[in-house]
Amino acid sequence: MFACIYVLNFSGETELLLNCAQAFSPRVENTAPGTVVFDLEGMERLFGSYSRIAEQVAGQVRDAGLQANVAVASNPDAAIYAARGFPGISVLNRGTEAKRFSSLPLNVLPVSAEVLETLDRWGIRTFGAFAKLPAVQVSERLGQEGVRLHKLARGVWTRPLDPHTDIRRFMESLDLDYEIATTEPLTFILSRLLDEICARLRSLNLATHEVHLTLGSFVRILRLPLPVRNARLLTRLLILDLEAHPPGAPVKQISVEAIPAKPRVVQNGLFVPLSPEPEKLELTLARISAIVGEQNVGSPEILDTHRPDAFRIKRFGEMSDGGLRMVDDGSPHPPSTIRNPPSNISLRLFRPALEATVQLRNSVPSWIAFHGLHGRIETASGPWRTSGDWWRPNAWDREEWDIEVADALYRIYYDVHLDRWFAQGVYD
Repeated sequence: MFACIYVLNFSGETELLLNCAQAFSPRVENTAPGTVVFDLEGMERLFGSYSRIAEQVAGQVRDAGLQANVAVASNPDAAIYAARGFPGISVLNRGTEAKRFSSLPLNVLPVSAEVLETLDRWGIRTFGAFAKLPAVQVSERLGQEGVRLHKLARGVWTRPLDPHTDIRRFMESLDLDYEIATTEPLTFILSRLLDEICARLRSLNLATHEVHLTLGSFVRILRLPLPVRNARLLTRLLILDLEAHPPGAPVKQISVEAIPAKPRVVQNGLFVPLSPEPEKLELTLARISAIVGEQNVGSPEILDTHRPDAFRIKRFGEMSDGGLRMVDDGSPHPPSTIRNPPSNISLRLFRPALEATVQLRNSVPSWIAFHGLHGRIETASGPWRTSGDWWRPNAWDREEWDIEVADALYRIYYDVHLDRWFAQGVYD
């Protein structure tokens, strides 16, 4: 069953009307200005019979200061036209729609002026007269639109409800009488604002994974790897972020907005050892970042480039490329399907590379000295020239050689931009 509220002399109280309907059902359709429809299936267990529900809805509408008709029917459109056609409260039992609609005028239906004029020429002016017409002949003369209107007049047209999506904003603001230049008084204000936001999130079983803090024209965004709703934790994280990135000027206006998200649900096993809470880990990482810098906290990620040892530090919880590797035909393959050929030799890299002194003979390295080692180069293979990022200031261009010195194999390279030689590693 479905209920409809049709406001008489509607003057734009859409939000008020939606709140009245949402007090009885989570599935509410904002059908038209002044008209809402909501699903009552199963609600009789909470509010009583459908007649009782209709009375409660009418009382809720009156308390909101609205003048409206309320109707309950077996499908959304039957409820709409009953509310538009009958004053007060109407409850239509399933199967009685055609009989109850028989006296309603056709202008209650969404009929175009052309179709209404055609029906008037036929002498059809009520729902009942229109419903008695053969459906096949209506289809032949008025098309599919006429078939839909014929079903609406009989009260048998069914369609799924289009629920209204309520955009909720969890935002708190405060205008101060005086300016704040330190973080200590700001801590108490943020704690108060976040307490109110987190209380609203908990009431709707929501959390947040992103918080926007606005201090006048200064904006900071706190992104979390998992949703939380702990006001003390969010306050501490914001304060640590402000200590690392101060506003630079006293503030007088403070605004905090939390982006809602589904809360994290975890079910631990009986034999799984306890681990630290992720929320406490995030606070610890924020404290470490305040000491060593944000760019030095995270996990290393290899960059998609041929540049040797190219990587970046990404924040914990950031999504990567999903673990897929693209081949020439464009189809994704998991990395586990790509096998490296077995090798009996490995290269141990010097980090950082050791600066070396190299002498050449006929453009081939013949003698080297680095880090306490020096001697004649017995064998040299190369050069292997690599370069890239020529369009950037930190472009790289190098010539690599594999050499043998004192019965040991080394990898050395010449940096073209620095005009220096380096020892990159030793083969085991």
